[in-house]
Amino acid sequence: MTAAGNGKSPKAVPENAIVVGAGVGGLCAAARLAAAGSRVVVVERLRQVGGRWSTREIEGFKLPTGAFLIAMDDCLAQTFEELGIDFPVRAIGERTVYSVNGRLVGTGDRGGLRALVGAAAESDGSDADAILRTLREAIGSAPSDGNLPLPEWLASRGAGPGVVAAVHALVQSFMAINAVEVSASAFFAYLAATAGHGRHGIPPAGSRSLAEGLATFVEAHGGQVLLGAGARGIALDAGRVIGVTLGDGRRFEADVIVSDIGVSATARLLGDGDGDELVAVTGKTVSAPGITCFVASTEPFFDHPVVVVTGTRRVCLVTTATLVAPELAPPGWHVTETISTFASSTDDTDPKGELEQHLADLDDLLPEWRTRGRLLQSATYRGEWPVYRSWPGTDPADRFPVPGLALVGDSVKPPGWPGTGASAESARLAVEGILEGLHQPRR
Repeated sequence: MTAAGNGKSPKAVPENAIVVGAGVGGLCAAARLAAAGSRVVVVERLRQVGGRWSTREIEGFKLPTGAFLIAMDDCLAQTFEELGIDFPVRAIGERTVYSVNGRLVGTGDRGGLRALVGAAAESDGSDADAILRTLREAIGSAPSDGNLPLPEWLASRGAGPGVVAAVHALVQSFMAINAVEVSASAFFAYLAATAGHGRHGIPPAGSRSLAEGLATFVEAHGGQVLLGAGARGIALDAGRVIGVTLGDGRRFEADVIVSDIGVSATARLLGDGDGDELVAVTGKTVSAPGITCFVASTEPFFDHPVVVVTGTRRVCLVTTATLVAPELAPPGWHVTETISTFASSTDDTDPKGELEQHLADLDDLLPEWRTRGRLLQSATYRGEWPVYRSWPGTDPADRFPVPGLALVGDSVKPPGWPGTGASAESARLAVEGILEGLHQPRR
Protein backbone atom coordinates (compact mmCIF):
# COMPACT_ATOMS: atom_id res chain seq x y z
CA MET A 1 0.00 0.00 0.00
CA THR A 2 1.31 3.48 -0.81
CA ALA A 3 0.23 6.94 0.13
CA ALA A 4 1.13 10.20 -1.51
CA GLY A 5 0.05 13.75 -0.93
CA ASN A 6 1.05 17.38 -1.09
CA GLY A 7 3.50 16.64 -3.90
CA LYS A 8 5.66 14.39 -1.76
CA SER A 9 7.07 11.09 -2.99
CA PRO A 10 4.91 8.02 -2.30
CA LYS A 11 5.30 6.37 1.08
CA ALA A 12 5.34 2.62 1.71
CA VAL A 13 2.57 2.31 4.30
CA PRO A 14 2.61 -1.18 5.86
CA GLU A 15 -0.80 -2.81 5.65
CA ASN A 16 -0.52 -4.45 9.08
CA ALA A 17 1.61 -3.36 12.03
CA ILE A 18 2.06 -4.83 15.50
CA VAL A 19 3.29 -2.65 18.35
CA VAL A 20 4.67 -4.46 21.40
CA GLY A 21 4.32 -2.29 24.49
CA ALA A 22 1.91 0.57 25.16
CA GLY A 23 4.35 3.08 26.61
CA VAL A 24 5.02 6.54 25.20
CA GLY A 25 7.04 5.32 22.23
CA GLY A 26 4.73 2.45 21.38
CA LEU A 27 1.53 4.47 21.53
CA CYS A 28 2.99 7.40 19.59
CA ALA A 29 4.24 5.00 16.91
CA ALA A 30 0.90 3.17 16.83
CA ALA A 31 -1.04 6.42 16.45
CA ARG A 32 1.24 7.68 13.68
CA LEU A 33 1.01 4.39 11.80
CA ALA A 34 -2.78 4.32 12.20
CA ALA A 35 -2.98 7.86 10.88
CA ALA A 36 -0.91 6.81 7.86
CA GLY A 37 -3.39 4.02 7.08
CA SER A 38 -1.93 0.91 8.69
CA ARG A 39 -4.08 -1.58 10.58
CA VAL A 40 -2.40 -1.53 13.96
CA VAL A 41 -2.54 -4.01 16.84
CA VAL A 42 -0.97 -2.90 20.12
CA VAL A 43 -0.19 -5.69 22.60
CA GLU A 44 0.49 -4.77 26.24
CA ARG A 45 1.12 -7.20 29.09
CA LEU A 46 -0.29 -4.82 31.72
CA ARG A 47 -4.00 -4.17 32.09
CA GLN A 48 -3.66 -0.43 31.50
CA VAL A 49 -1.88 1.64 28.90
CA GLY A 50 1.03 3.95 29.55
CA GLY A 51 3.66 1.75 31.20
CA ARG A 52 6.13 4.07 32.95
CA TRP A 53 3.93 6.91 31.76
CA SER A 54 0.71 5.92 33.46
CA THR A 55 -1.19 6.56 36.67
CA ARG A 56 -2.34 4.45 39.60
CA GLU A 57 -4.73 5.51 42.34
CA ILE A 58 -3.76 5.08 46.01
CA GLU A 59 -6.07 6.33 48.77
CA GLY A 60 -7.67 8.76 46.33
CA PHE A 61 -4.33 10.17 45.11
CA LYS A 62 -3.46 9.80 41.43
CA LEU A 63 0.22 8.85 41.47
CA PRO A 64 2.44 8.51 38.39
CA THR A 65 4.04 5.17 37.55
CA GLY A 66 7.04 7.01 36.14
CA ALA A 67 7.11 10.18 34.05
CA PHE A 68 4.87 12.95 35.33
CA LEU A 69 6.27 16.32 34.18
CA ILE A 70 5.02 16.69 30.62
CA ALA A 71 6.88 18.98 28.23
CA MET A 72 4.46 21.17 26.31
CA ASP A 73 6.78 22.14 23.48
CA ASP A 74 8.53 18.95 22.38
CA CYS A 75 7.74 16.01 20.11
CA LEU A 76 5.14 14.51 22.43
CA ALA A 77 3.00 17.64 22.35
CA GLN A 78 3.64 17.91 18.60
CA THR A 79 2.40 14.36 18.09
CA PHE A 80 -0.92 15.19 19.74
CA GLU A 81 -1.20 18.41 17.75
CA GLU A 82 -0.38 16.78 14.41
CA LEU A 83 -2.92 14.01 14.97
CA GLY A 84 -5.62 16.30 16.37
CA ILE A 85 -5.76 14.55 19.74
CA ASP A 86 -6.74 16.47 22.86
CA PHE A 87 -3.68 17.25 25.01
CA PRO A 88 -5.07 17.67 28.56
CA VAL A 89 -2.00 19.17 30.21
CA ARG A 90 -2.12 22.22 32.48
CA ALA A 91 0.88 24.50 32.16
CA ILE A 92 3.12 25.20 35.15
CA GLY A 93 3.09 28.96 35.55
CA GLU A 94 6.76 29.37 36.43
CA ARG A 95 10.14 28.04 35.40
CA THR A 96 11.97 25.47 37.48
CA VAL A 97 13.25 26.80 40.80
CA TYR A 98 16.62 25.71 42.22
CA SER A 99 17.59 25.15 45.84
CA VAL A 100 21.29 26.04 46.13
CA ASN A 101 22.81 25.78 49.60
CA GLY A 102 19.31 25.99 51.04
CA ARG A 103 18.46 29.17 49.13
CA LEU A 104 15.66 29.10 46.56
CA VAL A 105 16.72 30.62 43.26
CA GLY A 106 14.23 31.49 40.54
CA THR A 107 15.29 31.57 36.92
CA GLY A 108 13.32 34.64 35.85
CA ASP A 109 14.16 35.53 32.28
CA ARG A 110 17.78 34.41 32.54
CA GLY A 111 17.24 30.77 31.74
CA GLY A 112 17.63 27.83 34.07
CA LEU A 113 21.30 26.99 33.51
CA ARG A 114 22.42 30.61 33.89
CA ALA A 115 20.49 31.01 37.14
CA LEU A 116 21.75 27.71 38.52
CA VAL A 117 25.42 28.26 37.66
CA GLY A 118 25.27 31.87 38.79
CA ALA A 119 23.92 30.98 42.22
CA ALA A 120 26.34 28.09 42.71
CA ALA A 121 29.33 30.16 41.60
CA GLU A 122 28.65 32.63 44.40
CA SER A 123 29.45 29.88 46.92
CA ASP A 124 32.75 28.69 45.45
CA GLY A 125 34.22 31.69 43.67
CA SER A 126 33.80 30.31 40.15
CA ASP A 127 33.51 32.70 37.22
CA ALA A 128 29.91 31.98 36.19
CA ASP A 129 30.08 34.05 32.99
CA ALA A 130 33.23 32.27 31.84
CA ILE A 131 31.73 28.83 32.51
CA LEU A 132 28.51 29.66 30.68
CA ARG A 133 30.48 31.09 27.75
CA THR A 134 32.55 27.91 27.60
CA LEU A 135 29.39 25.76 27.62
CA ARG A 136 27.88 27.75 24.76
CA GLU A 137 31.06 27.33 22.75
CA ALA A 138 31.10 23.58 23.47
CA ILE A 139 27.54 23.22 22.16
CA GLY A 140 28.46 25.01 18.93
CA SER A 141 31.68 23.08 18.29
CA ALA A 142 32.32 19.83 20.13
CA PRO A 143 35.60 20.05 22.08
CA SER A 144 38.23 17.39 21.55
CA ASP A 145 38.01 16.34 25.21
CA GLY A 146 34.22 15.97 25.22
CA ASN A 147 34.55 12.30 26.16
CA LEU A 148 35.68 13.29 29.66
CA PRO A 149 33.24 12.76 32.53
CA LEU A 150 31.25 15.95 32.95
CA PRO A 151 32.57 16.93 36.42
CA GLU A 152 36.16 16.51 35.22
CA TRP A 153 35.47 18.60 32.13
CA LEU A 154 33.80 21.34 34.17
CA ALA A 155 36.68 21.45 36.66
CA SER A 156 39.16 21.78 33.79
CA ARG A 157 37.23 24.90 32.72
CA GLY A 158 37.42 26.52 36.15
CA ALA A 159 34.20 25.25 37.77
CA GLY A 160 34.41 24.96 41.52
CA PRO A 161 32.78 22.28 43.68
CA GLY A 162 29.56 24.27 44.10
CA VAL A 163 29.02 24.59 40.35
CA VAL A 164 29.89 20.92 39.80
CA ALA A 165 27.37 19.89 42.49
CA ALA A 166 24.70 22.13 40.97
CA VAL A 167 25.18 20.70 37.47
CA HIS A 168 25.16 17.22 39.01
CA ALA A 169 21.66 17.89 40.39
CA LEU A 170 20.52 19.12 36.97
CA VAL A 171 21.88 15.98 35.29
CA GLN A 172 20.23 13.75 37.90
CA SER A 173 16.87 15.48 37.48
CA PHE A 174 16.59 15.42 33.71
CA MET A 175 19.12 12.86 32.45
CA ALA A 176 18.40 10.34 35.26
CA ILE A 177 22.00 9.37 36.03
CA ASN A 178 24.87 10.95 37.94
CA ALA A 179 27.05 13.66 36.43
CA VAL A 180 30.20 11.54 36.75
CA GLU A 181 28.48 8.92 34.56
CA VAL A 182 27.76 11.42 31.78
CA SER A 183 30.31 12.48 29.21
CA ALA A 184 30.63 16.19 28.62
CA SER A 185 29.52 15.63 25.02
CA ALA A 186 26.30 13.92 26.12
CA PHE A 187 25.55 16.92 28.35
CA PHE A 188 26.18 19.32 25.45
CA ALA A 189 23.78 17.26 23.32
CA TYR A 190 21.18 17.61 26.08
CA LEU A 191 21.65 21.39 26.21
CA ALA A 192 21.38 21.61 22.42
CA ALA A 193 18.24 19.45 22.24
CA THR A 194 16.44 21.38 25.00
CA ALA A 195 17.50 24.86 23.94
CA GLY A 196 14.41 27.02 23.49
CA HIS A 197 12.24 24.42 25.18
CA GLY A 198 11.36 23.88 28.79
CA ARG A 199 7.65 24.63 29.20
CA HIS A 200 6.22 21.85 31.33
CA GLY A 201 2.79 20.98 32.59
CA ILE A 202 0.82 18.51 34.65
CA PRO A 203 -2.12 16.39 33.38
CA PRO A 204 -4.96 17.01 35.89
CA ALA A 205 -6.28 13.47 35.33
CA GLY A 206 -2.81 11.89 35.43
CA SER A 207 -0.47 10.82 32.66
CA ARG A 208 -2.62 7.80 31.86
CA SER A 209 -5.22 10.16 30.38
CA LEU A 210 -2.70 11.06 27.65
CA ALA A 211 -1.88 7.41 27.00
CA GLU A 212 -5.59 6.63 26.76
CA GLY A 213 -6.03 9.47 24.27
CA LEU A 214 -3.49 7.88 21.94
CA ALA A 215 -5.01 4.42 22.42
CA THR A 216 -8.47 5.76 21.60
CA PHE A 217 -7.08 7.35 18.43
CA VAL A 218 -5.64 4.01 17.33
CA GLU A 219 -8.95 2.25 17.89
CA ALA A 220 -10.89 5.00 16.12
CA HIS A 221 -8.67 4.38 13.07
CA GLY A 222 -9.44 0.67 12.89
CA GLY A 223 -6.73 -0.58 15.24
CA GLN A 224 -6.82 -2.71 18.38
CA VAL A 225 -5.24 -2.20 21.79
CA LEU A 226 -5.03 -5.52 23.63
CA LEU A 227 -4.36 -5.24 27.37
CA GLY A 228 -3.21 -8.11 29.55
CA ALA A 229 -1.71 -9.56 26.38
CA GLY A 230 2.00 -10.06 26.87
CA ALA A 231 4.16 -11.13 23.94
CA ARG A 232 5.78 -14.55 24.33
CA GLY A 233 7.89 -14.55 21.19
CA ILE A 234 8.67 -12.83 17.91
CA ALA A 235 8.58 -15.07 14.85
CA LEU A 236 11.04 -14.82 11.97
CA ASP A 237 11.10 -16.23 8.48
CA ALA A 238 14.33 -16.22 6.48
CA GLY A 239 15.82 -13.71 8.88
CA ARG A 240 12.87 -11.35 8.71
CA VAL A 241 10.47 -10.59 11.57
CA ILE A 242 6.95 -11.60 10.54
CA GLY A 243 4.77 -11.92 13.64
CA VAL A 244 4.23 -12.01 17.38
CA THR A 245 2.95 -14.85 19.56
CA LEU A 246 1.14 -13.92 22.78
CA GLY A 247 1.24 -15.72 26.09
CA ASP A 248 -2.20 -17.21 25.47
CA GLY A 249 -1.09 -18.71 22.16
CA ARG A 250 -2.63 -16.16 19.81
CA ARG A 251 -0.45 -15.20 16.89
CA PHE A 252 -0.53 -12.01 14.83
CA GLU A 253 1.36 -11.56 11.59
CA ALA A 254 2.36 -8.16 10.26
CA ASP A 255 4.44 -6.32 7.70
CA VAL A 256 6.30 -4.51 10.47
CA ILE A 257 6.68 -5.00 14.22
CA VAL A 258 7.48 -2.05 16.47
CA SER A 259 8.98 -2.85 19.87
CA ASP A 260 8.69 -0.44 22.80
CA ILE A 261 9.96 -2.84 25.47
CA GLY A 262 13.69 -2.19 25.20
CA VAL A 263 16.58 -3.87 23.43
CA SER A 264 17.13 -6.62 26.02
CA ALA A 265 13.46 -7.65 26.29
CA THR A 266 13.10 -7.58 22.51
CA ALA A 267 16.16 -9.82 22.18
CA ARG A 268 14.58 -12.33 24.57
CA LEU A 269 11.45 -12.45 22.42
CA LEU A 270 13.58 -13.18 19.36
CA GLY A 271 15.18 -16.11 21.18
CA ASP A 272 18.69 -17.51 21.15
CA GLY A 273 20.74 -16.69 18.11
CA ASP A 274 18.47 -14.02 16.66
CA GLY A 275 18.37 -12.20 20.00
CA ASP A 276 22.16 -12.37 20.21
CA GLU A 277 22.36 -10.90 16.73
CA LEU A 278 20.08 -8.03 17.76
CA VAL A 279 22.31 -7.20 20.73
CA ALA A 280 25.39 -7.51 18.51
CA VAL A 281 23.91 -4.95 16.10
CA THR A 282 22.63 -2.49 18.68
CA GLY A 283 25.07 -3.08 21.53
CA LYS A 284 24.07 -3.77 25.14
CA THR A 285 22.15 -1.04 26.87
CA VAL A 286 22.72 0.01 30.49
CA SER A 287 19.60 1.12 32.36
CA ALA A 288 19.32 3.93 34.89
CA PRO A 289 17.82 3.11 38.31
CA GLY A 290 16.13 5.55 40.67
CA ILE A 291 13.71 6.03 43.55
CA THR A 292 10.63 8.17 44.10
CA CYS A 293 8.67 8.84 47.28
CA PHE A 294 5.20 10.35 47.56
CA VAL A 295 4.31 12.28 50.71
CA ALA A 296 0.73 13.36 51.42
CA SER A 297 0.12 16.50 53.50
CA THR A 298 -2.57 19.12 54.01
CA GLU A 299 -0.08 21.93 53.33
CA PRO A 300 2.61 21.94 50.64
CA PHE A 301 6.24 21.89 51.77
CA PHE A 302 7.29 24.17 48.90
CA ASP A 303 5.32 26.96 47.24
CA HIS A 304 6.85 26.02 43.89
CA PRO A 305 5.70 23.07 41.75
CA VAL A 306 9.21 22.03 40.63
CA VAL A 307 12.40 22.46 42.68
CA VAL A 308 15.81 21.05 41.68
CA VAL A 309 17.86 20.59 44.87
CA THR A 310 21.65 20.53 45.12
CA GLY A 311 24.09 19.18 47.67
CA THR A 312 21.97 16.31 48.98
CA ARG A 313 22.79 12.64 49.60
CA ARG A 314 20.51 11.38 46.82
CA VAL A 315 17.39 13.49 46.18
CA CYS A 316 17.63 15.82 43.19
CA LEU A 317 14.07 16.90 42.45
CA VAL A 318 11.04 17.83 44.57
CA THR A 319 7.71 18.36 42.84
CA THR A 320 4.30 19.33 44.16
CA ALA A 321 2.01 18.60 41.23
CA THR A 322 -1.10 19.47 43.24
CA LEU A 323 -0.09 23.15 43.22
CA VAL A 324 -0.92 23.01 39.50
CA ALA A 325 -3.47 20.19 39.41
CA PRO A 326 -5.30 19.80 42.75
CA GLU A 327 -7.46 17.15 41.05
CA LEU A 328 -4.61 14.67 41.61
CA ALA A 329 -5.39 14.52 45.35
CA PRO A 330 -8.50 14.33 47.54
CA PRO A 331 -9.93 17.74 48.49
CA GLY A 332 -7.73 19.58 51.00
CA TRP A 333 -4.62 17.47 50.33
CA HIS A 334 -1.33 17.87 48.51
CA VAL A 335 1.14 15.27 47.33
CA THR A 336 4.88 15.91 47.15
CA GLU A 337 7.07 13.68 45.00
CA THR A 338 10.80 13.39 45.64
CA ILE A 339 13.14 11.79 43.11
CA SER A 340 16.67 10.44 43.38
CA THR A 341 19.25 8.51 41.42
CA PHE A 342 21.31 5.69 42.93
CA ALA A 343 24.85 6.40 44.17
CA SER A 344 26.01 4.31 41.21
CA SER A 345 23.78 3.79 38.21
CA THR A 346 25.60 0.55 37.42
CA ASP A 347 24.75 -0.97 40.81
CA ASP A 348 21.09 -1.36 41.75
CA THR A 349 21.61 -4.20 44.22
CA ASP A 350 20.92 -2.21 47.42
CA PRO A 351 17.53 -0.54 46.95
CA LYS A 352 16.88 -0.62 50.70
CA GLY A 353 20.06 1.30 51.45
CA GLU A 354 19.34 3.79 48.68
CA LEU A 355 15.84 4.37 50.08
CA GLU A 356 17.31 5.04 53.52
CA GLN A 357 19.55 7.74 52.04
CA HIS A 358 16.57 9.15 50.17
CA LEU A 359 14.47 9.33 53.35
CA ALA A 360 17.34 11.00 55.20
CA ASP A 361 17.26 13.72 52.54
CA LEU A 362 13.52 14.09 53.09
CA ASP A 363 14.20 14.82 56.75
CA ASP A 364 16.42 17.70 55.66
CA LEU A 365 14.34 19.00 52.75
CA LEU A 366 10.82 18.59 54.13
CA PRO A 367 11.04 19.49 57.84
CA GLU A 368 8.61 17.56 60.03
CA TRP A 369 7.28 15.63 57.05
CA ARG A 370 6.84 12.58 59.26
CA THR A 371 4.40 14.47 61.51
CA ARG A 372 2.93 16.92 58.99
CA GLY A 373 2.37 14.26 56.36
CA ARG A 374 2.55 10.57 55.63
CA LEU A 375 4.41 8.44 53.15
CA LEU A 376 1.93 7.21 50.56
CA GLN A 377 4.35 5.15 48.53
CA SER A 378 7.99 4.64 47.69
CA ALA A 379 8.87 3.18 44.31
CA THR A 380 12.16 1.79 43.06
CA TYR A 381 12.85 1.91 39.32
CA ARG A 382 15.34 -0.71 38.21
CA GLY A 383 15.65 -3.92 36.21
CA GLU A 384 12.71 -4.19 33.82
CA TRP A 385 11.18 -0.98 35.19
CA PRO A 386 14.04 1.57 35.24
CA VAL A 387 13.99 5.35 34.97
CA TYR A 388 15.61 5.01 31.53
CA ARG A 389 16.33 1.80 29.66
CA SER A 390 19.51 3.29 28.27
CA TRP A 391 21.88 5.92 29.61
CA PRO A 392 21.80 9.25 27.77
CA GLY A 393 24.60 9.31 25.23
CA THR A 394 24.83 5.52 24.91
CA ASP A 395 21.64 4.78 22.96
CA PRO A 396 21.81 2.47 19.92
CA ALA A 397 21.72 4.42 16.68
CA ASP A 398 20.08 1.66 14.59
CA ARG A 399 16.30 1.61 15.04
CA PHE A 400 15.95 -1.08 12.33
CA PRO A 401 18.42 -3.76 13.51
CA VAL A 402 16.52 -6.73 12.03
CA PRO A 403 14.42 -6.69 8.83
CA GLY A 404 10.76 -6.16 9.68
CA LEU A 405 11.54 -4.78 13.16
CA ALA A 406 11.64 -1.20 14.43
CA LEU A 407 12.73 -0.10 17.91
CA VAL A 408 11.19 2.85 19.75
CA GLY A 409 11.18 4.19 23.28
CA ASP A 410 13.78 5.23 25.81
CA SER A 411 16.22 2.48 24.83
CA VAL A 412 16.83 4.27 21.51
CA LYS A 413 16.58 7.92 22.53
CA PRO A 414 17.79 10.50 20.00
CA PRO A 415 20.96 12.29 21.15
CA GLY A 416 20.24 14.76 23.93
CA TRP A 417 16.51 14.20 24.18
CA PRO A 418 15.20 13.59 27.72
CA GLY A 419 11.93 12.33 29.17
CA THR A 420 8.74 11.47 27.37
CA GLY A 421 9.74 13.69 24.47
CA ALA A 422 12.66 11.35 23.78
CA SER A 423 10.32 8.38 23.36
CA ALA A 424 7.88 10.38 21.25
CA GLU A 425 10.72 11.55 19.02
CA SER A 426 12.03 8.00 18.67
CA ALA A 427 8.55 6.99 17.50
CA ARG A 428 8.41 9.82 14.98
CA LEU A 429 11.80 8.86 13.57
CA ALA A 430 10.91 5.16 13.47
CA VAL A 431 7.59 5.68 11.69
CA GLU A 432 9.24 8.08 9.26
CA GLY A 433 11.76 5.32 8.53
CA ILE A 434 9.04 2.69 8.17
CA LEU A 435 7.20 4.83 5.64
CA GLU A 436 10.48 5.11 3.73
CA GLY A 437 10.83 1.33 3.78
CA LEU A 438 13.82 1.13 6.12
CA HIS A 439 12.27 -1.88 7.86
CA GLN A 440 12.32 -3.90 4.64
CA PRO A 441 14.99 -6.58 4.12
CA ARG A 442 18.33 -5.05 3.20
CA ARG A 443 19.50 -6.15 -0.23
